[in-house]
Amino acid sequence: MATTSNMNASNVRTLADWGVFYGKAENGKEGQDARNIIEVMDQANSILDDITFVEASDTDGNRTLLRTKIPTVYWRQLYRGTPPSKSHVSLVKDPVGMLEGRSMIDLKLRDIDEGRFQNYRLGEIKAFGESMRQELAKAIFYGDVKNNPLGINGLAMRYAYKNAPNVVDAGGTGAECTSMYGVVWGERETFGIFPKGSTAGLKHEDLHNFDAYDENGNAFRATGDVVSWNVGLAVADWRPNVRICNIPVDKLMLKKGDPGFVDLHRLTIIAKNKIPAEKRSRLIWYVPEIVMTALELQSSDGGHVHLTYGDLFRSQNVPKLHGSAVRQCDAILETEAALGLVPAA
Repeated sequence: MATTSNMNASNVRTLADWGVFYGKAENGKEGQDARNIIEVMDQANSILDDITFVEASDTDGNRTLLRTKIPTVYWRQLYRGTPPSKSHVSLVKDPVGMLEGRSMIDLKLRDIDEGRFQNYRLGEIKAFGESMRQELAKAIFYGDVKNNPLGINGLAMRYAYKNAPNVVDAGGTGAECTSMYGVVWGERETFGIFPKGSTAGLKHEDLHNFDAYDENGNAFRATGDVVSWNVGLAVADWRPNVRICNIPVDKLMLKKGDPGFVDLHRLTIIAKNKIPAEKRSRLIWYVPEIVMTALELQSSDGGHVHLTYGDLFRSQNVPKLHGSAVRQCDAILETEAALGLVPAA
């Protein structure tokens, strides 16, 4: 295997970088072990732990038939006929995207310390996995193939106007708003997809040793890894999801009675009741950190939010709002532009 690389100090490990892991510290002790890196870039995006994954109908996406109109029925009388009628359906196709990350290391760096070299590679795979989780979480909320044809469609582009069905307007304006989403996961509601004939999940490939080439065409021996995830998001039924949009970030810390107070209790009741009654029991809320904080504050300072702590999730008590779990998702921005009205036809 051979590869030509676009190499610079920002995308490959240099000898100077290696000193951070393998060199001597000023006190003469050994340098750091890659296993001891503190992962300060990790995020909380538990939405990825909740998704139901289903094999797509095609290799490049999933087709869903939606019934958009039911037949007309009539009251009839004796000896009078009934005109024929029929339902109407439409076809929607949700795409699958190919998410991938690749690392490459000059094999000469292995000679410095082979044991730590392998630890470093394992650490990089972990870092690539976290990067992919963050990118996928961001795409689940904000993906739009109109803006990135190689990506996927997320939730925001499907609930994109403040007066659209299943969207509740919190009244914020400007470019410092955020949203909270209620999602019902399932094969007939909203689900993750992977290409037909493949398997779900993040995959790792060890590239072993290969010839790589610098920008001058000169060869050197290298090794590396590829981490990939072929994935998409399908919304078979838009009704079991809801978005509370235009939440003004600068007003979330206000108390009940303060001018501009954001009444999350009222907003979430309006939102949850837009979901079909028989599906509400499976609703999960996804919120950014600042909304999670506001929910807890309003639960304790007379804001009338009824927040309880119930089932364990990753060894933590899960807050519940109106009986539904609330998960923090750092992928939800606190700098959203306020949504406008549905454009006139």
